[in-house]
Amino acid sequence: MLWGDRWWIAGRTEPLGFGAIAEAAAALLHHFEEHGRPSRLRVLYQPAFLISVAVECPQGNRATLQAALQEEHPLLAQSNYAWGYEPIFGGNTLLHYETEPFLQLLATELRAGGVLVEGAWPLASALNLVPTDWPDTGALTVVAVASGLAVIFRHTPAGMREVRSASGEPAAELVATTVQQAFERDDTALYIAAFDEAGHRLAAQVARLERAGRTDLGWESVARAAQTLSLSHPNQMLPRASRLGASPLVTGVTAIAFASSALMAVQIGFDARADRRAADDAVVAVGRLQSEVEGLRRNQAEVAKLETEIAAAGLRRSHCALLLNTLSQVLPRQVVVTSIRADQTGFTLSGGVSTAGLSGEDWRRWIDQFRTPALPWKLVAAEHAIPTADFSIKGVWL
Repeated sequence: MLWGDRWWIAGRTEPLGFGAIAEAAAALLHHFEEHGRPSRLRVLYQPAFLISVAVECPQGNRATLQAALQEEHPLLAQSNYAWGYEPIFGGNTLLHYETEPFLQLLATELRAGGVLVEGAWPLASALNLVPTDWPDTGALTVVAVASGLAVIFRHTPAGMREVRSASGEPAAELVATTVQQAFERDDTALYIAAFDEAGHRLAAQVARLERAGRTDLGWESVARAAQTLSLSHPNQMLPRASRLGASPLVTGVTAIAFASSALMAVQIGFDARADRRAADDAVVAVGRLQSEVEGLRRNQAEVAKLETEIAAAGLRRSHCALLLNTLSQVLPRQVVVTSIRADQTGFTLSGGVSTAGLSGEDWRRWIDQFRTPALPWKLVAAEHAIPTADFSIKGVWL
């Protein structure tokens, strides 16, 4: 893990300092020369210039989010800046991006030293996975703390995700404020991941106060959580091209490219015209996506109303929150949910399907989310094959 001006390495208790960020790759490669060099590496990436911000967004892939958000966050349009985002829940996500272009340079330097970086994720992505005993409310705060460094991941009682980070003296102030806020709420579990002696002192103080959560976590706990991060998830920040090793065909391909320069010049003319058409199409697409974002904002009032009705019905808030989160994941655009009914015994989801362009795999992938064993319900009725028009999914609480 690159955090601030230090490397944390699995199996090593003390961090490896490197000073200036430009020396990060050289310091790590020197360590590998003395202690054994891995061929592949997973990196948690938390430099001082990494921004994490909660944003409203449409449901879609990386290209969709880039088109919708790059006006407000223009660095997303720069190919040499690394960025990623957490899975989208209810039209919201956490967006992570660099304000200085360094991650791809780091991967290039390490690859030149014989170490392939197969993936890089923000520290917050791993902190989200550190707690294995999420509270019933679904609300938690995870504090990663080391001398002069702090990163806070929060999952609020309202289901929103937040990340804050600081270094130097502001780091201690951030940690103190966060711990105090967590103790002012009885519906939030607090987890402390201590990375050094300064972090352990804080964890010991919190442990004496006997509140929900854990204080026996540290770098190894975060490293174990990082091993479960998926290369295919959108929070993986490294572009695919930067994760590929050198090919033995590079020399031959380069020679062919030089020999074909005249043909390429002709192709460039065609590409320029295609780029102009693509730019015009992008303007139209951004307008459409911005309209979709406005629609999501209007839906917030409906979500608040639904949460009020859930509370009035005496249902377990965490179960209903998980149901809504699961409902929104990988929702095919041909599927429309028109009704959500829940009581003390279970729930029923109803809606309609337009089969045009909807594959059986897309439908099964969405339905299978509701069958995950860890979820607090069991399906009693759900159509495995694509329905012809209307559908109904029924479940009972466990």
